[in-house]
Amino acid sequence: MHEEQLKYTQALQELESLVQQIESGQMSVDELTQAVKRATELIQFCKARLRDTQQQVNEVLNKIHE
Repeated sequence: MHEEQLKYTQALQELESLVQQIESGQMSVDELTQAVKRATELIQFCKARLRDTQQQVNEVLNKIHE
């Protein structure tokens, strides 16, 4: 799925699934490497979405208080 089409909840669900797979210990080294890379991408995506949302909420709250 392309990042621009990815929703926060979808990213979080995929991340949770990856964590479960990693914790299971059933992955090969190659699979583990790819899973960790993808998990890192998803974490960065989620953090960015949360920052953007926080900024938007703060802007709305500032407008209310003007």
